[in-house]
Amino acid sequence: MATIIEALLAAIDHHQSGRLAEAATLYGRILEADPEQPDAAQFLGVLHAQTGRPADGARLLRRALALRPDSAGGHSNLAGARQTMGDAAGAEAGYARALRLDPLLADAHASRAAALRDLNRVPEAARSAQRALALLPASADALVNLAESALAGRRGEEAERAARRAAALAPGSPAAWMMLGSACAAQKRWDEAEAAYRAALDLAPGYGAAWGNLGSLLAGLGRFEEALAAFATAEERGFSGPSLWSARGNARLAMARPAEALADFDRVLQARPGDAGMRWNRGFARLLAGDCEGGWPEFDWRRHDARAEPPWRSFAQPTWTGGDIAGRTILLYAEQGLGDTLQFVRYVPLVAARGARVILEVQRPLVSVLSGLPGVERLIARGDPLPDFDLECPLMSLPRAFGTKLDDVPTAVPYLRADPKRAAAWSERLADGQLTGGPGLRVGLVWAGNPRFPGDALRSPRLAGLRPVLDAPGVRFFGLQKGPGREDLDRVPMPSTFTDLGPDIADFADTAAIMANLDLVISSCTGPAHLAGALGVPVWVVLPLSPDWRWLLGREDSPWYPTARLFRQTRVGDWAEVGGRVADALRAVALTT
Repeated sequence: MATIIEALLAAIDHHQSGRLAEAATLYGRILEADPEQPDAAQFLGVLHAQTGRPADGARLLRRALALRPDSAGGHSNLAGARQTMGDAAGAEAGYARALRLDPLLADAHASRAAALRDLNRVPEAARSAQRALALLPASADALVNLAESALAGRRGEEAERAARRAAALAPGSPAAWMMLGSACAAQKRWDEAEAAYRAALDLAPGYGAAWGNLGSLLAGLGRFEEALAAFATAEERGFSGPSLWSARGNARLAMARPAEALADFDRVLQARPGDAGMRWNRGFARLLAGDCEGGWPEFDWRRHDARAEPPWRSFAQPTWTGGDIAGRTILLYAEQGLGDTLQFVRYVPLVAARGARVILEVQRPLVSVLSGLPGVERLIARGDPLPDFDLECPLMSLPRAFGTKLDDVPTAVPYLRADPKRAAAWSERLADGQLTGGPGLRVGLVWAGNPRFPGDALRSPRLAGLRPVLDAPGVRFFGLQKGPGREDLDRVPMPSTFTDLGPDIADFADTAAIMANLDLVISSCTGPAHLAGALGVPVWVVLPLSPDWRWLLGREDSPWYPTARLFRQTRVGDWAEVGGRVADALRAVALTT
């Protein structure tokens, strides 16, 4: 027996010093000599759970508990293995059982906080972490869980403070560094976040959760191949579950792989059938792949996503889904971006043609350009008082109500028209050859979208990305860029053939009036591209490798806009190649004009 005790002490020393292979060998030999040695079974089970083999660890921990059923530490360790396997409910129950046996077990309080957070019981999680710190003020684990609870409540700075304290107390704690990475990521300090995740992995190369978090970070930075490799390593290390599948599915969607993304989203929904956000993601993937019939119903789940910011609107009146509407008053309203509104107001005249009285509510910047839209009985700006109505429908649900497929998209253009007086005024100004040094093809240019839009950094080429276009001979260029992106004009040298009209554009009605006098608009995926398409003006849209769903994949035309031509990236982030192709195409047009 003395030999077994000495071997056990040596194994524990190896374990605590990070010599895990040596520790595992000694634990195994002890169990060969005495299969009922509870400490060796427990510690080897913990080691397995720490090194990416949580199922093997759980089996050994259950074996240890069968030998010592009243061991609070044993129940806590088994709960930890269950937590690693993604069984948050089982883990929380195990920690609670451990704390009934020993209410002063600080580690169990700390770990229970993480399980409670996974169960979305955030206030209880915070209390559990605070209880752990009260029992053991220098507990790095408790600080890590306190940081994670703060992060769940979107308190990034508070999470960072707790994570830094944890890392200072236990610089060898991979969990502390991983949490610091997550806190930095929440504050969009990407380089610091990546460094912290990699520090965690330097300490514990088998730390599956850290690989998963690193994968999510890399995907958000557009480093998709690295992200997929990180996700694969996470699963190899035993870390899997809905959070990883969701992140990997989004990465695959951003790589223009909708079928693979759907496989991941389906796995999430098997585990969380009521996840509205994931159903919405599945709608994106189906629509990107051209599956309207399967995509529109999934896309409508967006209205049930409680995590959306701002929250989706709800009304007492029923939602119109395509039935008889003659003689009734319906509120049609914008819900997302300006481009979305410009794209889907094409359905408004079709609703009116069914005998409905249409109240149209849109974003205030679009009121002027939509004032002449046929079929609108009353046009109001978002935020103004609503009149009485019988039914409601967001604009982006109208394709489902009409059963739209790719081969029957309403494509009659123009369905918007520029104000004649404004168009005439701009015609006089643009006719002045002195504006850009002489006559030539008139081309409008837009190079950036709304930076608050998720993924805008990937979809906006910025002015530098489109700079090759400006070297095309025989062309007069007019900058239509408003708002964010205008700072690019201070960074990129511009030719004499370019005139910046941005400061003189008062609203979208001005933009429409200018476009009515242009031969072509070249734009990123943003509101003016949709405006040009709605006006029936020729528009070339430059797109990232994985575009927004409406642009589909692998085609140069758009079923939504007959006058559009699409120029797609062939590599993530490579706008120079796209700009070169657009420039070549523009030279060819200029030569024939």
